[in-house]
Amino acid sequence: MPHPVLTILLVLNKIAKENQTGPIACHWCNNQVNIIKYGTYERYGFSGQEQIRIQRYLCKHDQCRRTFSILPHPFLRITRLTLCMLTALIQLVDRQLATAEICRRLCLTRSVVDGSIKKWHGLLDWIDQEAKTTPVWAPSPCIDPPGHWSDFIRMFAMKFYPKRYGYA
Repeated sequence: MPHPVLTILLVLNKIAKENQTGPIACHWCNNQVNIIKYGTYERYGFSGQEQIRIQRYLCKHDQCRRTFSILPHPFLRITRLTLCMLTALIQLVDRQLATAEICRRLCLTRSVVDGSIKKWHGLLDWIDQEAKTTPVWAPSPCIDPPGHWSDFIRMFAMKFYPKRYGYA
């Protein structure tokens, strides 16, 4: 019988390969016109062995002229963990499970779990807070990934990596 986490990872790999991004907008200037495809790059999938092709774009707005990519659901920028894994991790921490038990349940190393707990503990609170704003993008970006994912990852970057993306 296959391990449940490995089964989930295989399903997530399949979803990510479909590359459903929804509306394309520049992460830097929010421009939605004058955007062209500008090559691709490979990113490791969820199993760590398979690679998924990610489309790059170039914003041709006169004041911007930067490249960006829109990661497929449920990849997040910079972090190796997906939104689904981070949500599961935070929920297990909130249930006050031991770190060793969390590592076993999610098939992650202790260093990944410890680092993720420090970095992402406020993630679910932020998602709940964003769900109450106007316009509402969704209580969870997983409900309608093609319609909300690109907006979600742009807001995610603004919140958790403001210096890197010029928002600080």
